[in-house]
Amino acid sequence: MDEETEQAVRRHLATTVMSRPFGSLPTSIFPTFSVEIDIQMVAQGIHKARAIETATKQENQDRVLSQLATAVSNGTLDSDLELEIIRTLKRQPELCSKVPAEPAYMQFLLTSCPGIFECLVTLVVGAEKRNAMVQNALVSPLSVARHNALINSVISHASELTVDTLLKYLDVVEATCRLVQKSETRMHNVRSLCRLFYIAISQNRALVELVFIQLSSFCLSFLKVKEAADLYKRLVELRPQASN
Repeated sequence: MDEETEQAVRRHLATTVMSRPFGSLPTSIFPTFSVEIDIQMVAQGIHKARAIETATKQENQDRVLSQLATAVSNGTLDSDLELEIIRTLKRQPELCSKVPAEPAYMQFLLTSCPGIFECLVTLVVGAEKRNAMVQNALVSPLSVARHNALINSVISHASELTVDTLLKYLDVVEATCRLVQKSETRMHNVRSLCRLFYIAISQNRALVELVFIQLSSFCLSFLKVKEAADLYKRLVELRPQASN
């Protein structure tokens, strides 16, 4: 229960169940009702408290969804409002599943509001929705900032990423490496990809056979990068185990 809802509940219980103004409670209470009436009052108070909590959560949900829709439409979101949305998502993680996983939303959030994107991908319940968010956020070229935000968002759920998600990610990074001119940027993208795939195949060895051809080809293209060489070695080590 968030602070706003808790205050509303406390106010209701203090002014109805305890029959006292909101504030400090009396040091002693002299019962003037029967046990049955007291029980009924408590039950009514609890019911009202739950109704207040439900209404507050619904208001928060409607507000956040409206704010995000406006931000996507305008292509911008105030930083203070972004922090407010992040706090709401953390208080009500079930709200993450209500946010549309459409490309327009995910690409805007990954680019302009990486904190919200990371919050959504980390807190959303269900691998299917998480994979949809990641896939729809991927577009080439992938800047260093967006790539970092993406890795931070999915690294703790690497084992849940599907083959389709991983291969689309691989395609986007490969395309980005062909487009970028700076070798530092290219090497950063290679290292980031290798880091994620190393964790993914180590946690879910069934992926090895499914991504072996495309991923080994990528690694061989960048064998001078230590992370790519290490990943290729790991692929070769795990492939016999995965096929058994």
